[in-house]
Amino acid sequence: MRLAFLSIGRHIHTERWIRWFAHRGHDCHLLTVQPGEVEDVTVHDISTGAGPKPWRYLWSLGKVRRLLGSLQPDLLNTHFLTGYGYWGDFSGFHPNVLTVWGDDVYVTPFESRIKNRLARHALVGCDALTGDSADILARCVELGADAARAYRILWGVDFQVFKPGDASQWRRDHGFADEDVVYFSPRSYTQPYYNIDTVIEAAARVRERCPRARFLFTGYEGEPARFREHAEAAGLAGAYVMLGRLPHGEFAEALRACDVFISVPSVDATAVSLLEAMSCACGIIVSSLPSSLEWIRDGQSGLVVPPRDVSALARAMERFAEDSSIRSSAGEAALATAQRWAGFDQNMEHVAAIFDQLVAGGGEGPTRVSLPSLKGSDS
Repeated sequence: MRLAFLSIGRHIHTERWIRWFAHRGHDCHLLTVQPGEVEDVTVHDISTGAGPKPWRYLWSLGKVRRLLGSLQPDLLNTHFLTGYGYWGDFSGFHPNVLTVWGDDVYVTPFESRIKNRLARHALVGCDALTGDSADILARCVELGADAARAYRILWGVDFQVFKPGDASQWRRDHGFADEDVVYFSPRSYTQPYYNIDTVIEAAARVRERCPRARFLFTGYEGEPARFREHAEAAGLAGAYVMLGRLPHGEFAEALRACDVFISVPSVDATAVSLLEAMSCACGIIVSSLPSSLEWIRDGQSGLVVPPRDVSALARAMERFAEDSSIRSSAGEAALATAQRWAGFDQNMEHVAAIFDQLVAGGGEGPTRVSLPSLKGSDS
């Protein structure tokens, strides 16, 4: 098949997704305003020059329409409801599978009336919808998407890379001793709803009670300077390491090197880093979001705390510090869950089945494909 993708360029989610199809012999084209080389994929730049944002959106829409008219793909897969989702919708191309990511559903549609209308229009107009949690799909249905054509598809984990193992050398290379209890927060530095300030405040409390507690922060986006200042002011000097983006393979090493993974945002779909931490059998602390509760059972496969609750987070961190057996048993339970549901190839096969059904059915929804759809699904 010839497949066209509208998506964020130079992003690991985009590249892994499209390359999976390219490596199976499909003719893949990426249309993006962040162009960059992607192995075995033809990349098309749809960005425009200077000017007011509405005009740039319209000019890019014109480029999208012309490219789709020239390429004549069998199917368009649009990623990210905001921006790209609008272009995919107003391109008029079908079949169009819309893949939502996170704050494009949880945040942006509620910033203004026009963004809400654009989001609703795109969700109603797509031929199938994929998202990485039942919760984000339910939010889409509230905005007008058809539940019968909404499918939970995870970004997925490469179990050859993310797996339990010894990373003691990485740990030592970054200043952590074997006897330390290392807590790892890997969320972006750019968005306040990731609550890194909450993690820092909780870490300061834990440090007072647990002298061997140490803290690792890595952000896949943004600059850590203000969080570094916060950590110093909170009294964490000498007890933390704060880094930028880690390469994918090194991120797996960091997960294996840590004792406890922390992800406590106020809004989120299923975080890929959570699935990767589960696959490395980490002790896990998450906030009580529906998307997290799809994966973590409090006291069984991890610990669950309310978002932005410093005291609850500190107590959970201390509990894992005080009892390594709880960390170990919760990590094993999380690993078993990830291995059952979160495989990358497993989930991409679901995507391929949706694509095949839509192409074969002339744009009809994938009603004959046996996949975990939102409607009538408890998976």
